[in-house]
Amino acid sequence: MDIGSSFGFVFEDDRWVTKILIAAAILAVGWVFVWLLGIPLLLALLLLSGYQVEITRRVIRGGTPALPEWNDWGKLLVDGVKFAVIGLVYALPAIIVSICLGLPISILGDSGNGDLSWISVVCGGPLACLSILWGILVALVLPAAVAKWVVSDDLAAAFRFGEVIRFAYKNLSTYIVLMIMIWVASLIGGLGIWVCLIGWLATYPYSIMVTGHLYGEAYLAATIPPVALQTLDQSDSPAS
Repeated sequence: MDIGSSFGFVFEDDRWVTKILIAAAILAVGWVFVWLLGIPLLLALLLLSGYQVEITRRVIRGGTPALPEWNDWGKLLVDGVKFAVIGLVYALPAIIVSICLGLPISILGDSGNGDLSWISVVCGGPLACLSILWGILVALVLPAAVAKWVVSDDLAAAFRFGEVIRFAYKNLSTYIVLMIMIWVASLIGGLGIWVCLIGWLATYPYSIMVTGHLYGEAYLAATIPPVALQTLDQSDSPAS
């Protein structure tokens, strides 16, 4: 994986400031009008997710490292919805378990009955551990599922669970590195909140762009032999 390229490609675009400002404006509008049942913020996040998917698509297809233009809003929104659906499906088992077990545990814990409240303490820990483990599993598998969808242009490819899990397991080291780098990108995305609380509007879109590139880099590293990748890098470099 070319991790350095993932974190630096944004600044190779001549219009990177404008494109990040557009993303920041989308996020700001969504946040300002969040009181409308949260729909504007949801739409903003879906648009940013669609933008992330487009970056992944470009990396996998060997396209230009330039950032996509903010022009095909409909396509970005559709891609964002598909991305959200994939994430929701993979997180669904943990959500169902949390609801089915978490709600009774919470009720028992708040009942005030000392004979029953201990159940919430005993069961709460394992439930939290299960949620964490499933979260790690999703973090490893979700990028592979998204890449499968992007490559085939078929949403169903993301839900061929056996194929996706085998692919991620076969390239486990790559996807572990990817998970760590996404965590780093998310940290960078959150740093902006310390800049008058509004810096987040710029750092969060940047982290989304980096994540999209990382998704594509991970898939290429998993599917293209290292020698071929080296040849591609050499062919992209300027002649001496």
